[in-house]
Amino acid sequence: MNRIRILIADDDSIFCKLTGNLLRDEGYIVHSASDIDEAQEVLDKYSFDIVMQDMCFPALQDGFTMLEELHERYPELPVLMISGAGHIPDAVNAIKYGATDFIEKPLAKEHLIIRLERLKDSILMRRNLRGLQLSSIGMIGSSEPMQQVFDAIIKAARFDNPVLICGETGVGKELAAVAIHRLSDFNTKNMVTINCASIPRELFEAELFGYEKGAFTGAISSHKGYFEYAQGSSIFLDEIAELPMEVQAKLLRVISEQEIQTLGGNPHKVSTRIISASNKNLISMIDNGSFRDDLYYRISTITIDIPPLRKHRDDIILLADYFVNSFCTRHNIAPKIITPSAAAWLYEQDYPGNVRELKNWVERAVVFSQSETLTVVDFTTEYPELDDIPTTYRETVRQFERNYLEKILLIHDGSITRAANYLQMDKSNLSKKINSLGIEIQSK
Repeated sequence: MNRIRILIADDDSIFCKLTGNLLRDEGYIVHSASDIDEAQEVLDKYSFDIVMQDMCFPALQDGFTMLEELHERYPELPVLMISGAGHIPDAVNAIKYGATDFIEKPLAKEHLIIRLERLKDSILMRRNLRGLQLSSIGMIGSSEPMQQVFDAIIKAARFDNPVLICGETGVGKELAAVAIHRLSDFNTKNMVTINCASIPRELFEAELFGYEKGAFTGAISSHKGYFEYAQGSSIFLDEIAELPMEVQAKLLRVISEQEIQTLGGNPHKVSTRIISASNKNLISMIDNGSFRDDLYYRISTITIDIPPLRKHRDDIILLADYFVNSFCTRHNIAPKIITPSAAAWLYEQDYPGNVRELKNWVERAVVFSQSETLTVVDFTTEYPELDDIPTTYRETVRQFERNYLEKILLIHDGSITRAANYLQMDKSNLSKKINSLGIEIQSK
């Protein structure tokens, strides 16, 4: 939608009405406010593209108070100051306070439209750029909390400062890191991702910084560390809270000096953008002595907090629909629709596992659903689980096939013919598979 929404803040009601009608004829959406309370009310209710403010608004004041508040709350919102005769010096001064432009009363239609069209072009260009940036982020969410996260990602990508992404398990911290890298100047090379919880304590230094041949017993050749592979790119340190204290000290040197010390080698410079993530409270860890405060302040130059799913429930159905469509498309199956009652049920859940848990529920429901719709039953039925963890991949596949086919046969009342049609599988091949898995045919 390319229509521009304008707020006219002026205590002259006749001016507001005449100017509003003029701008509506030009295709703008116009609101007016005659006092500061009314202005605040409409600003809270709508998202404006331009504010036209009289120099003496609110009445008997110089207008700078509201201008400063606007600039503080909405730093990117253009403000066109309207000055009366004799107020030109004040209008020029308003530019210093954050106004975008000013125009003198009485307004000449042509001059006003030219100024607004100039602002409109800039606004639409920013909208298009933001649209491209949002599509590159690859995360789903229309709620205000997630829009704030997306704005933070876009802003963080412009700089090379370290970024710390915080949030519970499953909220999408790695997706945010990927988005920052994709939108940054480091995107010509792949981002290097490290799960700090998966590296044995004794191997941290060698894996992160590398080692030279002969640096220790068994070092029969040189080995590049993750930071060398990330040269000229981004490095993502997931679960950074798991870093041992001695490695934290070395990471601090990398950030402050922009150089690494390989085991058995000499220090050398590296240029890499560090993005970290943690599902733990690092401040609490600082308090109990398990995380360095100096490292924390280095890695958290830019901090992005991703809220848990229960804090942005308005995105639940949007996410669920996306997961359904994505899964169906990926597996070339007919699309399914979430019923209103199922949507209401999904909306009410708490999701301790956040978006990852919702995705798991949706995909499981799609796999076992027998109709074109997904009902509450599809989301709440406890489907067969593996009682014991098989020891080999082949055994895992065999047990899954057995559980799955038993479910399909039960649904089709033990009819191999109907089950084969449903599975789009040759009946004789299905019969052989059933016999090889030792499945006993049962009916409902």
